Amino acid sequence: MVTAANSRRLRGGFTLAELMISIAIFLSVSGGLIVAFTSLTRSYAATMDFAINHADQMRISDYLALDFRRAVKVDPPSTNNVTMYIPCYYDSTPAHDPQTPTLDGKGGVLYGVNNCSVAVHYYLAGSAIYRQAGADASVALASDVQDFVFNISDLGKVITTSITFKPTFRSSGATTEITQATAFHNTTLLRNNRGVY
Repeated sequence: MVTAANSRRLRGGFTLAELMISIAIFLSVSGGLIVAFTSLTRSYAATMDFAINHADQMRISDYLALDFRRAVKVDPPSTNNVTMYIPCYYDSTPAHDPQTPTLDGKGGVLYGVNNCSVAVHYYLAGSAIYRQAGADASVALASDVQDFVFNISDLGKVITTSITFKPTFRSSGATTEITQATAFHNTTLLRNNRGVY
């Protein structure tokens, strides 16, 4: 049997205790969603930083290996700076037609006139590695670079390159080596070492 007091209580809505419990549940769920969203955002940023650094490392490796392997001369490199000389594979006409290779009788291959070569310069400016071929404009190959050094070994036939990338993502649980820098190493065998000092 429903009395007048019970009827008023049924129509009166939620009690204070019920409101407090529902607000606490809502805040707990909202807090969990915010923490999850923040974690996903950080994970996405770390993945993007890793992918960008990895792409830069592979690009630098490909360019250096290609240029060093076909170099006919390499100037003594210094930290963050190296210049090498590659044959003139194309003529100087606007069409840039490929030149026919000729043998010099000593095991070497010449393109165009004797000793024709193009200087290829790698250098660090700011935090980016640039490549400049001849009089062409410099092209940035990698960013967030701390330094890069070269080591010549095996009578000038092998060049080892070490490129250090600045850290772009830090974690409280990461080791000191990871948070300081990431090193990338590349070893290239010179196929044509004529003229290498």
